[in-house]
Amino acid sequence: MTNERFLPILALLLATPLAQAQNHGSIQGNLIDESGTPVEFAAVTAERGGDRYGTTTDEQGRFTLKPLPPGIYTVRFAFTGMQTRELTDVLVNPDKITLLRNERMSAMNMLGPIAVEARRWEPPLIDPEEPSKLTIVASQFEDNPQRKNPAALIATTSPDIYKAPGSDELYFRGSRSDAMVYFVDGVKVSGRLSGVPPAGIASITMYTGGLPAKYGDVTGGVVAIETKSYFDLYMQERSRQH
Repeated sequence: MTNERFLPILALLLATPLAQAQNHGSIQGNLIDESGTPVEFAAVTAERGGDRYGTTTDEQGRFTLKPLPPGIYTVRFAFTGMQTRELTDVLVNPDKITLLRNERMSAMNMLGPIAVEARRWEPPLIDPEEPSKLTIVASQFEDNPQRKNPAALIATTSPDIYKAPGSDELYFRGSRSDAMVYFVDGVKVSGRLSGVPPAGIASITMYTGGLPAKYGDVTGGVVAIETKSYFDLYMQERSRQH
């Protein structure tokens, strides 16, 4: 095989890992003890289904897990002599960083039973890097009485979003209702939102201004809905059975 024929194949092989990493997200944060001191060299893992990703904290207690396929993860922190800490329902979005700031570990009670300290992760409603972007995940609205009507649920998240009485039309910052659009798993949906069961929604992101270029020439607001994966639905049904 000549060099000329070999080079395109080599380029394709090198590009494949990069293509696979596109649209992946990451989890970043830091780990401290009860006194606020960074926990060095602790094991940090993120698990989703049978896939597990791991790293360790550095001298400042910081860690990064990447690239991670979008989805919902369980993140675990472990260190010798300290209580293992577990965060469930940690959402990773495409091309986004999920921040876990100042996760605190406590000393292990050597006299008591060994247990895992677990809690559900609650994402911030407003992204400090994008104040015109609001995101809510399933765990935040599963008990909301408006959950069966996504338009009504969306209207309760921000004073910049208004729902017209008697309809599902949404108005963003006074713009016309036809100036906003829905995207479901990255696909533009024309007209009113339909065909998306509330139980199948993993997250809802609302842009009230400063729209990313990928949403084209939209002049009003954008509602981006990510649906649950088959694995997420399976785990949801399994938890109900238990």
